[in-house]
Amino acid sequence: MTNPILPLKPPILILLLFFFTLQLQAQTITGTVKDQNEQPLENTNVMAKPLGGKKGMKFAIADHLGRYKLELEKETDYEISVSYIGFVGEKITYSNENPITTYHFVLQAQETQLDEIVIEYDYQPVIVKKDTLIYDVAAFVNGNERKLKEQLEKLPGVEVSDNGQVKVQGKTVTQFMVEGKSFFGGGTKIGVENIPADAVDKVEVIDHFNEVAHMKEVSGSDELAMNIKLKEDKKQFVFGDLRLGYGNNKYYETHASLFYYAPKINWSAFLNVNNYGGQVLDYGDIARFEGFKSLYLKSNNSLINLYNYTTPNTNVTENKNQFLATDFRYSFGKRWDVKAFVLANKNWIRSQSDQSIEYLQENEISFENRNTFGKAKTSLVSGRISADFRQNKTTNYSYNFQTSLSNNNRNNSIQTQNNLRETLFETHSKADNFAIAQLFEYQKTFNKKHKGSFAFNHNYSNEKPTYQWGADQPFLGEYIPLQAADFYLLQQVEKVQNNQIQTSFKHFWIAGKRHHIYTTLGLNANLTKLHSASNQLLENTSQSLFDAGFGNDLDYKLFNSYLGLEYKLLYKKLTTTFGLQLNNYNLHNKQISDRRTFNEWFLEPTVTAIYDFNKSESLNFNYNLTNDFLDANSYANRYQIYSFNSIYQGNALLQSLRYHSLNLRYSKFNLYQGSSIWASINYNKQNNTIRNQVQVTNTDLFYQTVMTNNPDERVSMYGSFSQRVKKWEFGVNGNLSFNKYVQNTNNIDIPTQSNNQSIGLSVKTFYKEIPTFRIGYNKSFSQLKSSYDNKSTADNLSFGVDYKFLKGFVFKGDYNYNISKYNTSNIKYEQANVSLEYKKENSPWLFMIQGNNLFNTGLINNISFSNFQIVNSNTYILPRVFLFSVQYKL
Repeated sequence: MTNPILPLKPPILILLLFFFTLQLQAQTITGTVKDQNEQPLENTNVMAKPLGGKKGMKFAIADHLGRYKLELEKETDYEISVSYIGFVGEKITYSNENPITTYHFVLQAQETQLDEIVIEYDYQPVIVKKDTLIYDVAAFVNGNERKLKEQLEKLPGVEVSDNGQVKVQGKTVTQFMVEGKSFFGGGTKIGVENIPADAVDKVEVIDHFNEVAHMKEVSGSDELAMNIKLKEDKKQFVFGDLRLGYGNNKYYETHASLFYYAPKINWSAFLNVNNYGGQVLDYGDIARFEGFKSLYLKSNNSLINLYNYTTPNTNVTENKNQFLATDFRYSFGKRWDVKAFVLANKNWIRSQSDQSIEYLQENEISFENRNTFGKAKTSLVSGRISADFRQNKTTNYSYNFQTSLSNNNRNNSIQTQNNLRETLFETHSKADNFAIAQLFEYQKTFNKKHKGSFAFNHNYSNEKPTYQWGADQPFLGEYIPLQAADFYLLQQVEKVQNNQIQTSFKHFWIAGKRHHIYTTLGLNANLTKLHSASNQLLENTSQSLFDAGFGNDLDYKLFNSYLGLEYKLLYKKLTTTFGLQLNNYNLHNKQISDRRTFNEWFLEPTVTAIYDFNKSESLNFNYNLTNDFLDANSYANRYQIYSFNSIYQGNALLQSLRYHSLNLRYSKFNLYQGSSIWASINYNKQNNTIRNQVQVTNTDLFYQTVMTNNPDERVSMYGSFSQRVKKWEFGVNGNLSFNKYVQNTNNIDIPTQSNNQSIGLSVKTFYKEIPTFRIGYNKSFSQLKSSYDNKSTADNLSFGVDYKFLKGFVFKGDYNYNISKYNTSNIKYEQANVSLEYKKENSPWLFMIQGNNLFNTGLINNISFSNFQIVNSNTYILPRVFLFSVQYKL
């Protein structure tokens, strides 16, 4: 296969030369900040204040070697100053007529020690307090900014992406607040794109953030929070936008987002109705709507999964969506906070796909061609209420309750043709699901040395799915003795009730400045009742398939009680935790004709080590030995129908799955050099494995879960590097993964290796007044060595551009080209999207034209393979969409 190479034509070369010429016009001064003994002063603030004009301040922070770099505006004079705790500050004057490129500051110690770093001007532009960095926004802006996002982009060390994600010195902000309280769930997008610029006074960045302040010392949190301090007269405002769009083929969109903020009250409402697969939520919204998490429990489960709403769903032939969400927060004084939200969604989808499937068997290969036409209707209603009570500075209570009700209906018409016959299947599924979740937490600081926490979590779900498969001729004949009929119809009715309970008591003993000892006592319980019945539906009656081995009635109870002890050692730059947990696993399985009990004690050690070379460079190591059990369905030992050509059987004899896990991570962000490095290695090993063995009969599949002594070994490595050169950023990333296991197919153990590799390159620019672009290229390889060896490669080239021109126009475009190769087959796919916006300065109106799938690509082709089959799929997608929208911003 020939890799796609796009030659650089003369206009592109001229454009690149123009960009580099702009770089040469910028002015840069570098140097170091040290004390009189030539020792570097890390985190020194270096400030360049323009002398005259309306240019903004420039700011840099010295790295661990004392190095700094200031990017200065051309034809501008500056006063450059430095300040550091316990040292006398220094100032110099920079002249653009006689520019200097290097200057080394040497600071003299002073007798009076300050509690904080303050850069002295008429105001204090930057303050550093341990884990907190405070920006006085007025020092860096010119007053023409309309929203917070435009202000943040001018703060040194702060980056804001197009999707509203915020990074400070290379680290992502995970909690967004206003006046110390979570702002609409804590996501950054809503805040940065909507908070009026004239309301912002200061921006605080808090590392190792914990919502319960008195537990920060023991929480081990690595979160980064951003807190917006408002001006005294700007602490109440309304914002949001309303948008209407209409396009070709009757595509449309209606969108509204309304917000009200006051110190005591937050209220918001989202409405989105569209029929072109448009994105409804972004990742920042997930934290607001999906669920709640606890730092003090073994694991956290989300009641609902909203990630399907975060990406456009255009890989269908029709998509209609109606989405409504609203949330509310009210503060009863300084102690009580109450939050609530309600979410409702309805979705209608039509889909179409073609598949060519090869079933790999020992002595033969079976073929199937499959055409699928599908219709689906789903609905979801979910609500949550939370209450936080701060009794005093050392005592906190919180309670969260969430409920969810969903309904899913799917109908498929499937035409299949295999070696023996051609069959038309009609399938139908319906599922009504109800779930509730509640979490209670209590944290208490008894004194300087002792803290404690209690957490209780309960999840309940009740699922009632019904499935039907019908055809005009018999199917699954190897496993089901069907009675003769004009139309063969199978039905499976299930009912699954599940209760999950987690409770944990923790005691934190701060034995010394460097020594912490944590004790944990907890219980996890998983209680599931599963009932399923399979029948053949005849003209006036139904025939039970119980005598053929179908139908389950399972009472599954798993109790895990544990006692854990952790010792944390904080020595200079190294933080090490040694943990040992004594676990008792008690599993009871009661089935129709079988009862199994498993009771075992296990010691589970954990080791973590974090070495901070400096504030922007660290090395993390984690090791743990874990035992786990599969869910109830894997223990159901009678047959279940999975599809019109597959049967599944669980295994009541399954025991614990015991595995070793190691992880080593390295990260470095160097503001001085403009570079970022991330690398990780993961290793997992299971001495005993639980896998599904497969029996392939022509095109029918029988899966059975089994436990073996065959090992399973996985190794994965990932690395990325980016380098910033003025307004350009160059990046490279790579990924390697290797997996060795044994797969049983048709009663034969087959040693298998599954390997994947990829490498990617990227270039980005960060200009404000000329077009900015991003180019990415990624090449990936996959190999599966089994009874049949399979290999594939894939190339992806992507290009994006943003261009602000004239006054008020913004053009955005993206292009993707994919080519994959499997054996002698080459599969190509390309897609492009564009948008053009116009907004007059200071006007609330915005006009936009967007085009999706410009090349009118009709389908996406994909090839996947496993130990026993190769699947070549064509998925039909939405055609070209043009949409004209009008938006009004409050």
